Amino acid sequence: MLSPEEKGPDFAYWVFSGITQGNQWENMTILSPGTYGQEFVKTFGHYHNDPHEETYRVVNGKGILLLQKKHFEDGSWVPNKVDRFIIVSILPGDKTVITQEWGHSLSNIGNDPLITLDNWTHGHTPADYEEIEDLHGMAFYLVKNDGTADIEPNPNYIDHPTPEFMTASEFAKLTKLSI
Repeated sequence: MLSPEEKGPDFAYWVFSGITQGNQWENMTILSPGTYGQEFVKTFGHYHNDPHEETYRVVNGKGILLLQKKHFEDGSWVPNKVDRFIIVSILPGDKTVITQEWGHSLSNIGNDPLITLDNWTHGHTPADYEEIEDLHGMAFYLVKNDGTADIEPNPNYIDHPTPEFMTASEFAKLTKLSI
């Protein structure tokens, strides 16, 4: 987090698991509108240490999905360096598939709750969150600047890549090419 001491909404977000039976959606995440200081309300950034894909579907609100691709040197993951950083604008109806190499975090940039559904049934371990937590967030922070969303580099990362801005459908095309 950019400024952990900042105040904001009492609850940043809620996750409800097991919301459907026999349907593809397993979890619902609801993010409050607002900021903590300059930074928009967001979920904890994490990677999946499990090879399964995760699909998010936006139900309500206006958000940003931050994605950062793992960097490897000599076969070893270098957590404080990322190969790509993608900022995906998400709106109701959008679906996004996330594969294992992408760290990700959702941010609510609207005035209403951001509500998403996802199909993640494989659980999380502390290791999923550890690297991003140790680095105090993703490679860039999403901040409110003059009423709009802007980015600020996280100084705990090295060699920040140039951020790429995409829609959910553009990211879907990219991941189909890179898989």
